[in-house]
Amino acid sequence: MTTAQILFEQYKVLPPRIQQKLKSLILEDKSKAEEDDDDESGDAIRISLKALKESIEAVKLFKAGKMKTQTLDELWAEIDAEEKEVQAHEA
Repeated sequence: MTTAQILFEQYKVLPPRIQQKLKSLILEDKSKAEEDDDDESGDAIRISLKALKESIEAVKLFKAGKMKTQTLDELWAEIDAEEKEVQAHEA
């Protein structure tokens, strides 16, 4: 039996009033979590797992001396070139 099944079996034997209270607490917590996701305070960052893995690999290569370093100007030029390429494909 999975943990979810065990929890559901325990939930079913609770009195209806307690079941309702538990439901409301879960929904309240879920809506609070969604609000936190929408928080634009700048404290949170979203990054895909793929991008995270690529970044970790880049750091490993950099530490091993196998990755070329760039100045900030070179990085901006690369970003601008990529943006122009994307715009050209969209047109």
